Amino acid sequence: MDEFIASAVGEHSKTLVKERDYLLRAYWEERLNYAEVLARKLPIGSGAMERLIRQVVNLRMKGNSRFWLKENAEIMLHLPCQWIAGSWHNFCNSIFTSFMHLQTV
Repeated sequence: MDEFIASAVGEHSKTLVKERDYLLRAYWEERLNYAEVLARKLPIGSGAMERLIRQVVNLRMKGNSRFWLKENAEIMLHLPCQWIAGSWHNFCNSIFTSFMHLQTV
């Protein structure tokens, strides 16, 4: 790897060093434990995330006659995430609590 990086010049060299350092850090922090991920039968590719983005964002949030304010769109994107994560009740309680503690300026 070091020989390959040494053969690069300029910005290519900087990019390769940056990416190598990122991967090494991830490995040392045990974020690249693919054996455990596969043993738990979790996906390791980006396909599931890309599919979720297509379903939630593109099909549900975008469309004819659908217009969102940024603040409203963000909360709408959080809803299915909270449901899937099993924290729907906590999420709803936090919203209700925030409305109770509104302060006027």
